[in-house]
Amino acid sequence: MSEPRDATRIHDDGALPDHTARATRTSVMLTASVERDSGRSATRHRVRDLSVGGMRIDNAAGLHADMTIRASVGALQAVTGTVKWVRGGFAGLAFDTPIDLDEARSKVAVATRAPEPARTLDRRPALTAAPAPPPTAGWIQDLRNPYRK
Repeated sequence: MSEPRDATRIHDDGALPDHTARATRTSVMLTASVERDSGRSATRHRVRDLSVGGMRIDNAAGLHADMTIRASVGALQAVTGTVKWVRGGFAGLAFDTPIDLDEARSKVAVATRAPEPARTLDRRPALTAAPAPPPTAGWIQDLRNPYRK
Protein backbone atom coordinates (compact mmCIF):
# COMPACT_ATOMS: atom_id res chain seq x y z
CA MET A 1 0.00 0.00 0.00
CA SER A 2 1.44 3.38 -0.96
CA GLU A 3 1.85 6.30 1.40
CA PRO A 4 -0.57 9.22 0.69
CA ARG A 5 0.85 12.42 -0.73
CA ASP A 6 1.52 15.33 1.63
CA ALA A 7 -1.39 17.31 0.14
CA THR A 8 -3.88 14.71 1.33
CA ARG A 9 -2.19 13.61 4.56
CA ILE A 10 -4.22 14.44 7.64
CA HIS A 11 -2.41 15.62 10.75
CA ASP A 12 -3.00 14.09 14.19
CA ASP A 13 -5.36 16.96 15.06
CA GLY A 14 -7.54 16.16 12.01
CA ALA A 15 -6.56 19.24 9.98
CA LEU A 16 -5.23 19.16 6.46
CA PRO A 17 -1.78 20.73 5.98
CA ASP A 18 -1.64 24.41 4.98
CA HIS A 19 -5.21 25.03 6.15
CA THR A 20 -6.08 27.30 9.01
CA ALA A 21 -8.57 26.02 11.54
CA ARG A 22 -12.09 27.23 10.81
CA ALA A 23 -14.75 28.01 13.35
CA THR A 24 -17.46 25.40 13.75
CA ARG A 25 -20.34 26.06 11.41
CA THR A 26 -23.91 25.23 12.30
CA SER A 27 -26.78 24.82 9.88
CA VAL A 28 -29.52 27.29 10.78
CA MET A 29 -32.89 28.59 9.56
CA LEU A 30 -32.49 32.32 10.08
CA THR A 31 -33.10 35.45 8.07
CA ALA A 32 -30.47 38.15 7.65
CA SER A 33 -30.74 41.71 6.48
CA VAL A 34 -27.68 42.80 4.49
CA GLU A 35 -26.86 46.45 3.75
CA ARG A 36 -24.27 47.45 1.17
CA ASP A 37 -22.17 50.58 1.34
CA SER A 38 -23.62 51.70 -1.97
CA GLY A 39 -26.55 53.32 -0.16
CA ARG A 40 -29.18 50.86 -1.40
CA SER A 41 -31.84 49.57 0.92
CA ALA A 42 -31.13 46.38 2.85
CA THR A 43 -31.84 43.03 1.20
CA ARG A 44 -33.25 39.96 2.97
CA HIS A 45 -31.41 36.63 2.78
CA ARG A 46 -31.78 33.16 4.25
CA VAL A 47 -28.81 32.18 6.41
CA ARG A 48 -27.70 28.62 5.63
CA ASP A 49 -24.63 28.30 7.88
CA LEU A 50 -23.51 30.44 10.79
CA SER A 51 -20.29 30.62 12.80
CA VAL A 52 -18.68 33.17 15.11
CA GLY A 53 -16.64 34.43 12.17
CA GLY A 54 -19.17 34.53 9.33
CA MET A 55 -22.17 33.07 7.53
CA ARG A 56 -23.31 31.62 4.21
CA ILE A 57 -26.42 33.20 2.69
CA ASP A 58 -28.81 32.55 -0.21
CA ASN A 59 -29.82 34.98 -2.95
CA ALA A 60 -26.42 36.58 -3.48
CA ALA A 61 -27.46 38.61 -6.54
CA GLY A 62 -25.72 41.99 -6.49
CA LEU A 63 -23.02 40.91 -4.06
CA HIS A 64 -19.40 40.46 -5.14
CA ALA A 65 -16.16 39.45 -3.45
CA ASP A 66 -14.43 42.08 -1.28
CA MET A 67 -17.63 44.12 -0.91
CA THR A 68 -18.09 45.70 2.54
CA ILE A 69 -21.46 44.94 4.14
CA ARG A 70 -23.42 45.36 7.37
CA ALA A 71 -25.54 42.39 8.42
CA SER A 72 -28.30 42.04 10.98
CA VAL A 73 -29.18 38.54 12.19
CA GLY A 74 -31.54 37.83 15.07
CA ALA A 75 -30.81 40.26 17.89
CA LEU A 76 -27.47 41.29 16.31
CA GLN A 77 -27.72 44.61 14.54
CA ALA A 78 -25.32 46.09 11.95
CA VAL A 79 -22.39 43.69 12.22
CA THR A 80 -19.76 44.82 9.70
CA GLY A 81 -18.04 42.36 7.43
CA THR A 82 -16.80 41.50 3.95
CA VAL A 83 -18.12 39.28 1.18
CA LYS A 84 -15.43 36.61 0.75
CA TRP A 85 -16.92 34.62 -2.15
CA VAL A 86 -20.00 34.37 -4.37
CA ARG A 87 -20.89 31.09 -6.15
CA GLY A 88 -24.08 29.48 -7.41
CA GLY A 89 -26.45 31.92 -5.76
CA PHE A 90 -24.68 31.68 -2.38
CA ALA A 91 -22.29 34.10 -0.71
CA GLY A 92 -19.81 33.70 2.13
CA LEU A 93 -19.61 36.63 4.50
CA ALA A 94 -16.80 37.12 7.03
CA PHE A 95 -17.46 39.32 10.06
CA ASP A 96 -14.86 41.89 11.14
CA THR A 97 -15.22 40.81 14.79
CA PRO A 98 -16.48 37.52 16.25
CA ILE A 99 -20.19 37.45 17.07
CA ASP A 100 -22.23 35.90 19.88
CA LEU A 101 -24.03 32.92 18.31
CA ASP A 102 -26.74 32.87 20.98
CA GLU A 103 -27.57 36.50 20.26
CA ALA A 104 -27.66 35.83 16.50
CA ARG A 105 -30.04 32.91 17.01
CA SER A 106 -32.36 34.78 19.38
CA LYS A 107 -35.45 36.51 18.13
CA VAL A 108 -35.62 40.27 18.02
CA ALA A 109 -37.85 41.68 20.73
CA VAL A 110 -40.49 43.85 19.12
CA ALA A 111 -42.36 46.30 21.25
CA THR A 112 -46.08 45.94 20.73
CA ARG A 113 -48.93 48.05 21.97
CA ALA A 114 -51.70 46.47 23.96
CA PRO A 115 -54.77 45.95 21.77
CA GLU A 116 -57.43 48.57 22.18
CA PRO A 117 -60.87 47.40 23.23
CA ALA A 118 -63.38 47.12 20.42
CA ARG A 119 -65.42 50.26 19.98
CA THR A 120 -69.11 50.09 19.28
CA LEU A 121 -71.66 52.77 18.58
CA ASP A 122 -74.04 51.13 21.01
CA ARG A 123 -73.42 52.43 24.54
CA ARG A 124 -75.12 49.45 26.18
CA PRO A 125 -72.81 46.89 27.79
CA ALA A 126 -71.92 44.02 25.51
CA LEU A 127 -73.91 40.85 26.11
CA THR A 128 -71.98 37.67 26.48
CA ALA A 129 -73.53 34.60 24.97
CA ALA A 130 -74.19 31.87 27.50
CA PRO A 131 -74.04 28.29 26.25
CA ALA A 132 -77.43 27.08 25.05
CA PRO A 133 -79.06 24.35 27.11
CA PRO A 134 -79.40 20.96 25.44
CA PRO A 135 -82.74 20.31 23.70
CA THR A 136 -85.41 18.61 25.83
CA ALA A 137 -88.27 18.14 23.35
CA GLY A 138 -88.84 16.94 19.80
CA TRP A 139 -86.61 14.94 17.52
CA ILE A 140 -83.49 17.11 18.07
CA GLN A 141 -82.90 15.63 21.52
CA ASP A 142 -82.46 12.20 19.89
CA LEU A 143 -80.25 13.41 17.06
CA ARG A 144 -77.01 12.04 18.52
CA ASN A 145 -78.56 8.98 20.09
CA PRO A 146 -77.07 5.88 18.41
CA TYR A 147 -80.17 3.80 19.32
CA ARG A 148 -82.81 6.11 17.87
CA LYS A 149 -85.29 4.76 15.37
